[in-house]
Amino acid sequence: MDQFDNSRPLPHKEAFFPIKGIYFNAGVQHPVSRASVAAAQEYLTYKGFHTDLDIDPLKLRDDVVRKYARLVNAAPDEIAIIGSTTVGENLIVAAVDLVGKSARVVTDDLHYFGSYQIFGELKKQGVEVITIRNRNGTIDYKDYEAAINDQTDLICVSGVSTFNGHQHDLKRLSALAHKHGALIYADVIHQVGATPFDVRDCNVDFCAAGSFKWLMADQGCGFLYVKKESLKTLKRPWYGKRQVRNLVTHVFPGDVITADNNVYEYDLAETAEGYFSIWSEPRIVLTQLNQSLAYLLDVGVERITAYRQPILAYLRQEIERLGYQCLTPEGSITPLLSFEFADAKGKLGPIFAKAGIKVSLYKGHFRLAVSVYNDMDDAKALITVLKSLTQPE
Repeated sequence: MDQFDNSRPLPHKEAFFPIKGIYFNAGVQHPVSRASVAAAQEYLTYKGFHTDLDIDPLKLRDDVVRKYARLVNAAPDEIAIIGSTTVGENLIVAAVDLVGKSARVVTDDLHYFGSYQIFGELKKQGVEVITIRNRNGTIDYKDYEAAINDQTDLICVSGVSTFNGHQHDLKRLSALAHKHGALIYADVIHQVGATPFDVRDCNVDFCAAGSFKWLMADQGCGFLYVKKESLKTLKRPWYGKRQVRNLVTHVFPGDVITADNNVYEYDLAETAEGYFSIWSEPRIVLTQLNQSLAYLLDVGVERITAYRQPILAYLRQEIERLGYQCLTPEGSITPLLSFEFADAKGKLGPIFAKAGIKVSLYKGHFRLAVSVYNDMDDAKALITVLKSLTQPE
């Protein structure tokens, strides 16, 4: 297939393989594009070492880091490659060094539910954890103003909530945190690549995003942003070769062999990588990211955001007309829409499966995720199925 023209009007169905059925589930995992699949296949061919194909893995890595840094408006040395979003949050919590002190963390219940365990374990170790409750799917910042004080060390939030697409005002929250001398971390897996995001503008100290949702690659990789000015406040949570700026050994042939126990000398880099990288990363995922990040930069997140708004507005209007309460705040521009539905998994699962429609189903709600390959025909097909539930048998 010829290279896809990213300047074409959205939707970009042809940039992806023909998806079986209607896929409103990119919030769980995003389809990988044709270009990313081709790049991954090329990398596997290279790894067979049976052709003349040559790929420089270090250049690949640097290219990916630079593209991601450009996407979020960071410097490349403020980015470290990590295993996942949750790995990033765990690393930051460890680096802020909360345990064993009179530490205080503020978060809210719209944060990623996979992070609840982090705070539960911190509580067991003596850290004070304040969890702000949402009000009708949104956060009242007066609650944050009351919760954050001069004893607060860290604020942890999801920039966009995986539950309902609520989008934090990270700029406001960062200002509040810094006013009291606290640091702020944001889980931005549902933000980067999905809605406009700028680390300079929002002024968070740290944020992390995995590769498999709106960055449009496979699982096993992610990015951790660490603001340069915030590095000095941190303790390295682990150590590894990639953190080393220069290493001199006194062990191997060609080394200057010393007579004492000094078998090596090194400096650690004062960069995000110098604090948080170890060594290996899933290079087959990096090959996909090299394509998908280029796509996002070329198409533009602002353009993607604008494209989906009529689809989201239609879905919200029509589903609410059917009597289902929308759990997503009014005015949201994020790609996620959630609706209350008792036993959604049990009741909607078989119906959507029969219709070939894939959405996220939970015990009390369902969630739609609209991406670049979706169009109004997809939305109308989903509404038709939901309407059938309200019609007399």
